[in-house]
Amino acid sequence: MQIEAGQVAVVTGAAHGIGRAVAAALHARNVQVVLADIEADTLKEAVAEFGDGAVAVPTNVADSAQVEQLAEATMDRFGRVDLLFNNAGISSGGPSWQVELAAWQRVWSVNVDGVVHGVRAFVPHMVTAGRGHVVNTASIAGLTAGAFNAPYAASKHAVVALSESLHNELAVLAPNVGVTVVCPGPVDTRLLRGVGDIASILDSDPQQLRERPETAWLAELTPEQRDEMEPVFAAIAEMTADPMSTARAAEIVLAAVEADRLYTTTHPDYAPHIRTRVETIVADLLADR
Repeated sequence: MQIEAGQVAVVTGAAHGIGRAVAAALHARNVQVVLADIEADTLKEAVAEFGDGAVAVPTNVADSAQVEQLAEATMDRFGRVDLLFNNAGISSGGPSWQVELAAWQRVWSVNVDGVVHGVRAFVPHMVTAGRGHVVNTASIAGLTAGAFNAPYAASKHAVVALSESLHNELAVLAPNVGVTVVCPGPVDTRLLRGVGDIASILDSDPQQLRERPETAWLAELTPEQRDEMEPVFAAIAEMTADPMSTARAAEIVLAAVEADRLYTTTHPDYAPHIRTRVETIVADLLADR
C-alpha cells in the first residue's frame, strides 16, 4: 500500500519506542496520525511535539471498550482509517512455572487481546472502504522460542499466527486490505532497556537479585546452573550493547507496508536461527511417518 499525504493512521503504543517513531515518520509524510497509549501525559507531549495533523487519544488496548472508543474518535474526526499499527506491548519473564498468573494475563491482555481489539474495531471500516493496511508488532521472539521468556514469546507467537490468519481472510474478503507482521530484533526501546537493566545486575550479590521480583529467581541458581546460563547472559549483553534506533526501525516498517510484505524484521541476521527451528520442527514431524 502506498503511504500518501492525507491518509489517516492509528498507532497504539505511540508514547514511546517504535510506536512513537512510526507516528513521527508518518506525520513527516503528512499523514494524519492518531496516537494511542495508556500513558496520557507522555502521549500529549508527543502530539505537542508533532503539531498539526496529530491527535492524542489515551487508550488502554487491553480494554475492548476503549479501543472501540478510539475507533469512534478516529472516524468522527477524520471519517476514514487507512493504516492501523497495533504496536502496544509489554513483557515479563522468568521460569514459566514461577511467573505469576497475573503477569501472564497482563502480557496476554496487552500483546494479544490488544491486537484482537484493534482488528475488531478498525478492520470493518477498512473492509467497507475497500482499502487499508494493518500492521501488527510481534517480535523475533514470535519466531523463535528462547528460555525464560515464555509469556512474551507465547504472546508474540500468537500475534504472528493471528496476522497470518488475518492476511489469508482478507485475501478472500477484502483483497485491497493488507497485513504486515513486524518481528523486531534489538531496537532501542524502553522494553529492551529494561532487559539491559536486568543484565547489568546479573553478577550482583544474591540479596540484590532477591530484592527485585523479576530477578529473584536468578539468586537461587546453583553455580552449575549459572555456568549453563552463561550463553544466555552473553546473548543478552550482545543484544543490548548496540540496538537499532527506533527511527531506523520505523523506516523498515513503513517500507514493508509499501511493499505489501506479510513479514518484516529489523534484524535479518536472526533468519538462520529461525530456519534451524523450522527445520527441527519439520524433521521431528517427518520422523512420525
